[in-house]
Amino acid sequence: MKRYRVLLLIVVTCMSLTVAAQQRPVFSTYPYNGLSINPAYAGSLNLFSATFTNRNQWVNIDGAPIYQSLTAHTTFKENQIGTGINLVRDQVGVHEQYSVYGSFAYKIRMSKGILSMGLQGGFDQRTSNFQELDWFDPSDPLSVYSKEFNPNFGVGLYYANRDFFIGGSIPYILTPQIKYNAEVPTTGKSSRYYYVNGGFVKDLNRNLKINPSVLLRFQDNVPFAFDVNVNLIINEIVYAGVSYRHQDSFSLMTQLVLNENFRIGYAYDIPTSDLNGYTAGSHEILLNYRIRLKTSKKDGLCPVYF
Repeated sequence: MKRYRVLLLIVVTCMSLTVAAQQRPVFSTYPYNGLSINPAYAGSLNLFSATFTNRNQWVNIDGAPIYQSLTAHTTFKENQIGTGINLVRDQVGVHEQYSVYGSFAYKIRMSKGILSMGLQGGFDQRTSNFQELDWFDPSDPLSVYSKEFNPNFGVGLYYANRDFFIGGSIPYILTPQIKYNAEVPTTGKSSRYYYVNGGFVKDLNRNLKINPSVLLRFQDNVPFAFDVNVNLIINEIVYAGVSYRHQDSFSLMTQLVLNENFRIGYAYDIPTSDLNGYTAGSHEILLNYRIRLKTSKKDGLCPVYF
């Protein structure tokens, strides 16, 4: 049985060499961490905020994706400028990628909200160690260790106030070809993503708010996909929500405000695809630290719940 599983992994890997586009990680706690998908979000909270995320996807499946990220952002110049950083480690099977991106956002105060224009730049370093696989022929040209370094950049727009937000971004504009070995021709390349998201918050009573949102994902040569999220905010302390990812999964997610500085979040994804019979789902944990800086200027238009 193990031999068949190894053979299946090799077949899938070889297919990816010739036809697949590189996939950016998909995760579920982005409603609590907007910088992870849009550089224009940098500085939007008018304070310093740092978030660590860890995701174990498709538990019980060998080689399933593992995603970790650290994002941080703050604001300067009386909330006119935001800066941020996004560090990511993404591992899938024999592939491991480290990404480092810095973000800059310029914000324009309007009559009913704040418009932010963002730019990010950085690089991806990707290693693929096919030598870790059990090859029938160790001299196979696919049995290689490769390392790639690719710079990239992206842009975004974000408009928000205390009641609603809307944004759009292209986080990675360049689409470099994926190369493993000079002897192995490939047509695979990194994908370009287009994100559009929006949401609002509304009082249901004194102690309860509802916060629905949607994320539209467009990717080159891949069918359109979307997420629909609904969070309830209880006493400004507990966020309890559900999410549906088109043709992929349902998610249960929560965020707990421990105090004015610390928050913790969790998401559990239940697959709706054919993987449902082979995995116990996906687990994701989020830790957030935030603090208002002495140089920060209070602004009634800054979002609180996004």
